[in-house]
Amino acid sequence: MLINWTAIMKRILLAALFLAFAGTAAAQAQSEVMMSLGRGTDDADIDIIRLAYRRTLASDARWWMPTLVEFGAGMWRVPDFGGTTQRLDLHATPVWRADFARTYVEAGIGVYLLSHTINNDTTHMSTSLEFGSHVGAGLRIGERRDIRVGIALQHLSNAGIKEPNGGVNFVLVNVSFPF
Repeated sequence: MLINWTAIMKRILLAALFLAFAGTAAAQAQSEVMMSLGRGTDDADIDIIRLAYRRTLASDARWWMPTLVEFGAGMWRVPDFGGTTQRLDLHATPVWRADFARTYVEAGIGVYLLSHTINNDTTHMSTSLEFGSHVGAGLRIGERRDIRVGIALQHLSNAGIKEPNGGVNFVLVNVSFPF
């Protein structure tokens, strides 16, 4: 049985967008759009560009509650045995962020769905279902300090559900704007 990953990814993205935009106007005013450019580390010659929608969650004083949720999609340039190819990803990530006067720090752990697996000389990702974690920091700029420019380190792997589980590490440069 052949699985139509494109149709599945479209349905997941539509569901994520519906959930992200459902709600009150006040909640939507606390949202942002983020663009990321990244490069694989450890000899992983992979480039990535992502666009994400981030929505602020209801505030809670407990430290373990995420402060926002991110829904996004990315395009990868991946070297493969047959030449350079492209991959797409969809992801959903709860994010914990702490804002300070002019800076912020954040971390997140989420689920990624890749359009194809990756298997080349340096990177072996044997499943399309991957888990991603990131830590990042940056500056809050602009008149209201609501534009964020930062850097993040991210790791994606399948958490051992199938071997090989080489994963990939990225350095990401992010910029986000209120939406």
